[in-house]
Amino acid sequence: MIEPIAPTADSESLAVADLQSAPAIIAVPAVPAIPVIAETLGIVATPNVQGALDVATAAPKMNRAIAGSWAVKGLFILALITALKLARELLLPVVTALILSLVFLPVVRGMRKLFIPAPVAGAIIVIGVFAVLSAGVYNLAGPAGDWLAQAPQNLKEIGGKLRKVAGSVKDVATATAQVQSLTQEMATGGSTAPSKVQEVSVQGPSMAGTVLGAAQDFSVNAARTFVLLYFLLASGNLFLRKIVAATPRFMDKKREVDIANQVETAVSSYLFTVTLINIALGASVALALYMMGVPNPILWGVMVALFNFVPYLGEMASIVILSIVGLLTFDDLWHSMMVPIVFYLLSAIEGYLVTPMVLGKRLSLNPVVIVLSVLFWGWMWGIPGALLAVPILIAIKTTCDRVDSFKVVGEFIGE
Repeated sequence: MIEPIAPTADSESLAVADLQSAPAIIAVPAVPAIPVIAETLGIVATPNVQGALDVATAAPKMNRAIAGSWAVKGLFILALITALKLARELLLPVVTALILSLVFLPVVRGMRKLFIPAPVAGAIIVIGVFAVLSAGVYNLAGPAGDWLAQAPQNLKEIGGKLRKVAGSVKDVATATAQVQSLTQEMATGGSTAPSKVQEVSVQGPSMAGTVLGAAQDFSVNAARTFVLLYFLLASGNLFLRKIVAATPRFMDKKREVDIANQVETAVSSYLFTVTLINIALGASVALALYMMGVPNPILWGVMVALFNFVPYLGEMASIVILSIVGLLTFDDLWHSMMVPIVFYLLSAIEGYLVTPMVLGKRLSLNPVVIVLSVLFWGWMWGIPGALLAVPILIAIKTTCDRVDSFKVVGEFIGE
């Protein structure tokens, strides 16, 4: 049995000597710099002080993470806007077909209850919509083409009428020419020899060419839209079923079905109601213009009905065009101004009485957001984008109201 040797003074001194002669080992502390400084200054690392130090060291990292997150979101939004702008030819028919399918899917389900298959029902609806649109274009293309062909001459006539009302500007033009001649003589030292200047004129595209190009684009996009609309109606709720089947959680499945049903109900009820209101407004305007003796009253009634799908801005455009029509139709200024005045009165009855009573508070949207949406989608996709602005906004608001993380956006969009 080996007995332990008690430590002596000599053995302790030898151990200390061995430690001093051993190579130095540098230990890197695993604590941040701020606690080391606090310990150096004699600050006792109590739990409160240690927590404050941890927050102080984590704050810069958190700020950098937040800044990076916002930068990524900003780049994503810019990339999304650019993609929407560049992919106009692809996305415009797709979005139009999706919105129209929300309107006609309830009709397809009703026809299926009558033992009509979904493909047959979709074909009937697409052919019916195409027939109505073709008949309208065929009947209104002649008057609209004649009015556009005479537009330059009509604008000159309007300018002559406005000059008569405002007074003759011939004296002002003569005085201006005399002042310019005197200024030129003073600048050239009395020499009035005209200098030869070669005039170069750049002729832009004619109005007929512009209208023809717009008609071709409309025909191509309309054909794509009708094809996509047929397949969406014929497939029924196929895409919704696929999305629900791919979702793992039952609560998420239920929420997705609820959102899809609410979006379909909101968009379809809005478009159906607004279409009936706009048809009534267009018919009233056409009847009023016919009684006033304005030519082509049906053309202007259809124009008013279409423009009224664009809130606020469509009404302003109708007032401007009908003012021009009044000036071209009547010689008397006050008589000609009755045309836009009558339209404004009918539009005010529709906007302040009929629409609020029919729609009520179901689809109340922020007017500022509506105007911004119309401007944005009009800039992105032109006139079709402006027409689709409100249905897109309704779909976004309905979705945001039923997703907890986006309820703030839905509250902002609502009135």
